[in-house]
Amino acid sequence: MPASNFLYACVAHGTTVLADYAPLRSNANAVAALILPKIPAEEEQKLTYIHNNWLVHYITTASSEIVPDGVTFLAITLSTVPRRVPFAYLVDVQRKFNETFSPEQVGESDQPYALASFSHTLGQLMAKADSPDADRATVVRQEINQVKDIMSENIERVIERGERIDILVDKTDHMNQTAFAFRKRSTALRRQMWWKNKRLVVLIIIAIIFLIYVLIGFGCGLPSWQNCGRRNDQTEQNNNDNNNNANGNADGN
Repeated sequence: MPASNFLYACVAHGTTVLADYAPLRSNANAVAALILPKIPAEEEQKLTYIHNNWLVHYITTASSEIVPDGVTFLAITLSTVPRRVPFAYLVDVQRKFNETFSPEQVGESDQPYALASFSHTLGQLMAKADSPDADRATVVRQEINQVKDIMSENIERVIERGERIDILVDKTDHMNQTAFAFRKRSTALRRQMWWKNKRLVVLIIIAIIFLIYVLIGFGCGLPSWQNCGRRNDQTEQNNNDNNNNANGNADGN
């Protein structure tokens, strides 16, 4: 990238230029003087103006303990320069400026070029940003950041998947415990029903025996069973009589 791609850079407090740097002779400082009054320096912004074939980039930040109020960091480049290059340069300028000067020093600097000692730093940082390797380094840095973001997302997904696996394992363990308890209860219930069936069979057999006993008892004259006893005696007597008659007939013959 040729050195002429950066035309001008400055640090201004409001519309007062505190320090600037121009690598080439041009009227870029006059363009900056026209743009600065249009910039609301008290607001946090990061914008680009188009002026003919030039681009005017600037950064403003809201005031804080380390950032003074109303400070603008501005750079003018050719329109062919990618916006990421001047904005990376302005971020470096802003960081270096805040490290060098306190908000009180900036607030007390009401005169133009009151912090002209910072112009040398503007030139050094511009030469670094204007080098051919600077843009490639920025691209590589952005690609690395993208890879880091992708890896972070993948790690988060893996962690989330791990949590889901843990939940699934817990549910599986719970289901196994529930199935074991159900199997144990079903086995106990099956044994209980088996004993009930056995007791019912025994009771039915006892009831049948008792019913037979009652029926026979009613025929024999419960409770003394005298009818069955008389029938047996009579039968025996008849048998004896028949035997005697048979013997008598045999003797007569």
